[in-house]
Amino acid sequence: MANIKKTSFDGDSNLGLHTEPVGDHCVMDPGLSENCYRRVEEVLGVEIVKTALAGSNMVGIFCAGNSNGVALPRNVEDIEIENIESAGLKCDVIETKHTALGNLILVNDHACVISERLEDVRDDLEKLFDVPVVSGRIAGKDLLGSSSVATNRGLLCHRDVTEEEMDFLEDLFELECGRGTVNFGIPFVGACVVANENGVLVSEGTTGPELGRVEEALILQSE
Repeated sequence: MANIKKTSFDGDSNLGLHTEPVGDHCVMDPGLSENCYRRVEEVLGVEIVKTALAGSNMVGIFCAGNSNGVALPRNVEDIEIENIESAGLKCDVIETKHTALGNLILVNDHACVISERLEDVRDDLEKLFDVPVVSGRIAGKDLLGSSSVATNRGLLCHRDVTEEEMDFLEDLFELECGRGTVNFGIPFVGACVVANENGVLVSEGTTGPELGRVEEALILQSE
């Protein structure tokens, strides 16, 4: 049964900026304490891959992936690629000037939505992720990854996602789309939530009603 837990990463509520769940693994900021890695392992049931990306510990900003592969920015370093590949993960460097791929891509094992800014590399992403890739917006913006969370069993979006956008996402991912906020009103749920089909970690400032909406969108659908 999937579970949900409130936490912080060494006092930081921006959980999604430090992590990117990828299949049975989770790419994580190498500068966190062992307690952080242990919580992610326990709740998500994943193997941790510790690495910086583009010289930054904020790995959730710079990569996006599903069970088939991880998209990395053009300014990634060779040792960082080696860290990911040594865990048995496939990865590709995406040749675009837009390096914050984690902010601009929403993907699971069945579908992917990207920013219009990545249209010129859509075919590359489709080949890597092995799912249909289309461009779109959430709450009128193209920050798909930071404004939403998609697992193989649930979809949680920015509170201002429109009905039209929700219909588009539900048709594409074949999942119900839930609206929500976290951490006492933050609408960019992707920045504060880490999730897969096994569980959800959410920033510890999240209120009870907010937690209920996260649970309904990402956990109850999987029961």
